[in-house]
Amino acid sequence: MKEALYELLYGSTADVTTTQLLGNTLVALALSLIVFITYRFTYGSILYSKKFNISLIMLTLITTVIMSIIGGNIALSLGMVGALSIVRFRTAVKDPRDTAYIFWTIAIGLGAGSGSLAITIIGTIVISLVCFVFNYGIGSDERYLIIIRSENIDQSLEDIRAHMFKVCRGYKLRSETVNDQFVELVYQIKLKGNASTKEYENMKKIKGVMSINVVSQNGETLE
Repeated sequence: MKEALYELLYGSTADVTTTQLLGNTLVALALSLIVFITYRFTYGSILYSKKFNISLIMLTLITTVIMSIIGGNIALSLGMVGALSIVRFRTAVKDPRDTAYIFWTIAIGLGAGSGSLAITIIGTIVISLVCFVFNYGIGSDERYLIIIRSENIDQSLEDIRAHMFKVCRGYKLRSETVNDQFVELVYQIKLKGNASTKEYENMKKIKGVMSINVVSQNGETLE
């Protein structure tokens, strides 16, 4: 009984050759570069962090090495769980997508480290394609914040709303500041398919409009 238990805990270490380790690591590196490119070109927010993106590559390689060391050894895996339980991760995640990318890189490391290269490669390519399709195709959506400063004239405000209705697929008033000198309006907008932000240059011709600022927004969506 003791021999069987000892064999279960310590005798199931997978013998990974240097060639296999190098091959798995290179595959993990190549796949992590796919993750890097996907994150770079699908994360359209101004909060994009190159340091976080590089850390995804590091996390993939580290997970690959750890999986290669552990192999099928239960004792090492339990020791790794105990070591990780000591570390407290307090880094705040700014975007839910960041968490998804972290799990993606861990999955690549687990797959490459365990030698399941075919599943890992196919899964990585499919996930990357899905990210690009939803970012630039099915799920793409041009959203902007437009800040308009105008004289406090009722006719000017009506002309502004009429022009926005013509070029916007949807808009919502987010804030309105009124004083004796001017009115400042902040709208969240969605452009129509054939419209562009240059359309708003025509709004400067409206009588009473003092300034217009258009800012790309990647946050809360219109309802």
